[in-house]
Formats: sequence, C-alpha cells, structure tokens
Amino acid sequence: MIRAVSNEKSGQVDSRRIEERFEKRIASFESLFRLVEKLGATFDAAEIARLVAAFMEERGVKRAALYTIALESRRLEPQVAGRSEEHGALPHVPLESAFVRWLSEEHGSVLLEEFTAAAGPLGADGENDLRFLVEAGFSHAIALRAGDGLLGMLVYGYIDGGEDSAGCDDGLCAMVARAASISIMNASIRREIESSMRELERFSAAKRDLIAGVAQDIRMPLAFLKNAIWSLEPDREGEGILVDMAKSEVIRLEKKIEFVLSLGDIESRACDFDLEPADVSSIVEDILREKLPEIEEKQIRIDLDDRARFRKALIDPGKLAIAIRSLIDNAVRAAERDGTVAVTIRVSEEPPGPDDGIAIEDRRSNSRGASDSRGNRGSRRPDAGSYLVTEVEDEGNAAFDRFGSDLMIAQTVVSGHGGRFFYKGAHGHGARFSIWIPLDT
Repeated sequence: MIRAVSNEKSGQVDSRRIEERFEKRIASFESLFRLVEKLGATFDAAEIARLVAAFMEERGVKRAALYTIALESRRLEPQVAGRSEEHGALPHVPLESAFVRWLSEEHGSVLLEEFTAAAGPLGADGENDLRFLVEAGFSHAIALRAGDGLLGMLVYGYIDGGEDSAGCDDGLCAMVARAASISIMNASIRREIESSMRELERFSAAKRDLIAGVAQDIRMPLAFLKNAIWSLEPDREGEGILVDMAKSEVIRLEKKIEFVLSLGDIESRACDFDLEPADVSSIVEDILREKLPEIEEKQIRIDLDDRARFRKALIDPGKLAIAIRSLIDNAVRAAERDGTVAVTIRVSEEPPGPDDGIAIEDRRSNSRGASDSRGNRGSRRPDAGSYLVTEVEDEGNAAFDRFGSDLMIAQTVVSGHGGRFFYKGAHGHGARFSIWIPLDT
C-alpha cells in the first residue's frame, strides 16, 4: 500500500517534470522564432553573432560564440562572443587545420574534448587554440554551412549539469546554427551585391567620362569645320546648294553629339535629371525633321496632331528626346511602305486608364496580355492634376519586334521624370506607345 502511494507520487513528479520540460520547449521555440525575425532584419555579421550569443545565453548556455570564415586570411575568425569575452579574445582557427577538416565532415554538434584528447602533443596543427576554447568553457561546436561549403562555426558550452539543466539542447542549438547560417549567407550575398553595384557605378562614371572626352574631341574639329563652312561665299551656280547641305549636316552632327552625351548619362537606376520648363512640340518637330530622309525613302505619311503647342512641362529635354525618338524610330521601322505614323501631343486631365494600354514595366515583368489589371494603376505622381501625353501610333507589321533595348532606355527616362510609359496594340496590328509626364502647372 505504501509502495502504491509512492509510485503514484513518483508518477505525479514525473508528469510535472514532463510538463515543465514541454513548457520550456515551447518557450524556447517562441524565442527561436523571435530570433529568426531579428536575424532576418540585419546583414551585419557582428550583429548576427551578438543575437545568437545572447539567445543561447538567455536559454542558460554557459558560453556561446560565432565564428565566420575569412577567405582572405584563410581562417575562421570570431565575432562578438557575449560572456565568453570574460576570458579574453578568442583565437583564430586556420582553415587548413585538422579540426576544421574534421568539423566540415561531421553533421551536427561535435565535442571539442574528443578532438583535443586525440590530437596528440601540444602545438600540433593549431590544437592549442582549441584547448583554449575548452578552458574558456566551450564544449561543443556546430559547422555553419551553405550547401557543401563552410561559412563558419557556432561554439558553445553548457553549464554544470549538462544540456538538461541548460534548457538549450543540441537539437535547439542545431536550429540556431541553421538560422545563423542562412543569415550569414544573406549577409554575404548582400556584400557581393553592394560590391557589384559600386563596381558598376565606377564603370558608369568611367564610361561617362570617356563619352564626354570623345564628344569634346569631336566638337573641336567640328567647330573649325562649322566656321569654315559658314565663311564660304559661293560664286558658282549650284555651290550654294552644296554649302547649305554642308551646313545642314554640321547642325545634324552637333545634335547627334548632344544625343550621345544624353544617352551616356542615363543609368539603369533612377537618375537625377536636370529638369527645366520646356515644350515637347519642338522636340518632336526636331526628331521628325532629322528623320525626314528615311520617311521620304519609305514614303511614310506623318500625321502630327499637336494639341498642346507651347505647353511647357518640367523635363530634361535631351533625355526626354531619347525616349520620344525611340517611339518614332520604332514606328518608322515597323511601318510598311506608304503607311502612316500618327503622332499626337495632348494634355490629359485624367490619369492613364485601361484604354491607354499596359505599362511597359508591367509588360516586361509579367507579359499577361492587354487584360492586365495593373494597366489601370495611376501615375507615380498621384498629386498631379494633369499630364502631358505624347502618343505615337502606327499600323505596321504585327510581327515586328517592338520591345528592344531602346524602349528599355526610354522607360528608364520616363520613370526618371516621374511619368509612365504605356503600350497598346492598334487595330489588330501595329502598336501605340504613349508617354505620360505629370504637369506641375
């Protein structure tokens, strides 16, 4: 009878212990989820190490520290180490050491003492550093991996009594190591992207300087040529026509130089454009005038409907001319002989809607046809009361590829003006492109 009561009390005690361990496990997982959220918000390796060490020490771990790989120095280097700093700076671990090779081959946590006990005499292959870690209170290590590659390691040590009393067993530590591995990999990718962006920026700056230098080299002889041509006084019949043709070509070359300079200044990211009040009508007329020989050769009819003449908007004339030129070039190339290209310049008091087509950036990111509901989105400048709209429409060959690199550049220019760029198929074949620039006044 006494034994039955004793067994009953023992069962109750075991049940309470199981419940307590279960509650601790739930609390540990809740803390782990919060840790993962914090790790996802940082790309700094030192901050990742601090968060991991703080989490494990809060769960009762005696020591915790994070090592990350440094390829330049070929070693594992310690990051912030929490309470382990009480024992001084942690040692570096060479990647060529036998311990790192052993750790890389193991899956899960390993006991540091197992390796140091089998390491042999002191001073062999960096084992002194591992003995320092053991003396500092570290007992376990887990490799941080990215696939088959090594990112670093998590080292930690339980308090007296082992993992049961610590409340952070090897399973939970393995989850922490996995979360740390993902965060360190994300941080590494972020650093590579930032490095690539800086390299692209340096390349873009060098490209702009080169283009500017070449343009200046062309301008100088062109200026001498221009002065010489303008100083000519034709004597013979017909010479005046040749001089006028030469003057026209010099002017065209000057505009081409400005076009190349504006084109070289456009980057894939948002640009700081030099905005000034200017009208689009003169830009369109200049472009059509330059393309007149090609238009006449194909016998194309240009239907210009300018309903916003002398209406000015804040634009970068040189860069916006690139976007409009790409639309007109596109239409002229696609138009069949004896075809028509319609150019309309107007002011709209309403934002672009479904009838205006699909935004170019939407079509490029997800080509889902003209029914894409995102084509009904308003301008990125919702405070704009009206828009200056430039439309170019043709009835050209439906098989013509209209979405080349020139329109990619045009879309970048339009976005840089805070505008939108739309496409719509016209009458079963051909196309209509429209540029919407917000009007501030």
